Amino acid sequence: MGERMSSSSASDPTRILEFRPSTKAFLLKSGGGWLFLIMSVPAFMITLPLLAIWWLRNKTTHYRMDSERLFIRSGIIFRQEDEIELYRVKDIKVHFSFIQQMFNCGTIAIISSDFTGERLSGTRRFATSHEIKHVPAARQLREDLRNRVERMRGRTRTREID
Repeated sequence: MGERMSSSSASDPTRILEFRPSTKAFLLKSGGGWLFLIMSVPAFMITLPLLAIWWLRNKTTHYRMDSERLFIRSGIIFRQEDEIELYRVKDIKVHFSFIQQMFNCGTIAIISSDFTGERLSGTRRFATSHEIKHVPAARQLREDLRNRVERMRGRTRTREID
């Protein structure tokens, strides 16, 4: 398959030749290739730092859950550490984009009466929301979280009143 055409092979009509288009030839020896390269460099220069920041943010965010609390540690330069008492969790929702569904991951939203997190507006009582984004096996994690919340509520004899 890697055989190149030569003058002797071109003169032998019984010889089978195999070949394919060359990406190098497209990029370096055609106007469309040069245009593609010229347009790709600025896009690459913008995309690479954004991708690096996103990667660093994911690497510096850590979640840990024990039988009583969910710990959230995040931040690149300025670190923030939050914890949610599991008995304070009011609701757990999972959101899936179309692509997340294809790869079995999602975003978990935890609604709690804890004072850490984003305050929810439009509610009569105090409630906050915490989002755990792009989690693999989000449905399974939601069930595990829900079971831990119910066990903790049973242990502390806590009931939700709205």
